[in-house]
Amino acid sequence: MPNTAVSFDGIDAELMPERALFLCAARALVVADLHVGKSESYRRFGVPSPDGIDEETLDRLGRAAMRAGAKVIVVVGDLTHHADGIGEAEMERFARFRERIMLPIRLVEGNHDRGSGALPPEWMVDRVGARFSVGGVRFEHEPPAVAAASWTVSGHLHPVLSVARGARSVEAPAFVVDRARRTVVLPAFSKFTRGLRIAPAAGNDVYAIADGTVVGPVELQR
Repeated sequence: MPNTAVSFDGIDAELMPERALFLCAARALVVADLHVGKSESYRRFGVPSPDGIDEETLDRLGRAAMRAGAKVIVVVGDLTHHADGIGEAEMERFARFRERIMLPIRLVEGNHDRGSGALPPEWMVDRVGARFSVGGVRFEHEPPAVAAASWTVSGHLHPVLSVARGARSVEAPAFVVDRARRTVVLPAFSKFTRGLRIAPAAGNDVYAIADGTVVGPVELQR
């Protein structure tokens, strides 16, 4: 699967179809909104939910890290969904993932992480607080309201782009590069999320993931 090269004021990066951003100089794989345990949380509240979501999420994360040759994984918030969704099976599943993928994981806390309590030590996740920087890039879960001095990578919004498929349309996960505010908003890494529908706008570069490829920037409709 090919990546799409982008540059933010001299910072070289790649947008990956696995729903990840790779910072080339820092060799950092950056993802957001994994929501591990979400299906289990829903089931405990009596809401039917699909099986295998966490397995697929962690397998894709591991493949992306290996394919990129990453040296560190940065999770920009919402690694987990809720404390009620982290039972014994979820703890063991993530611990097995860490046995395969031994890279350092830095967790920038998102709104869901703050309510999930302490993570199991076997997960070997370094919680770095609400903000973190590496390679000249800042990470913060919620996109800042105003432009920052350095480029900021965020999640939280789960952006999607409506893409035509014949007589119907589908919602494709999307990266939003706002060059005026110096922000990059990542798509939700979990496939079990609702998205915020966005559209290309002046000053924004929108890249959609369709058919296993990152396409864009998508042109403005006039």
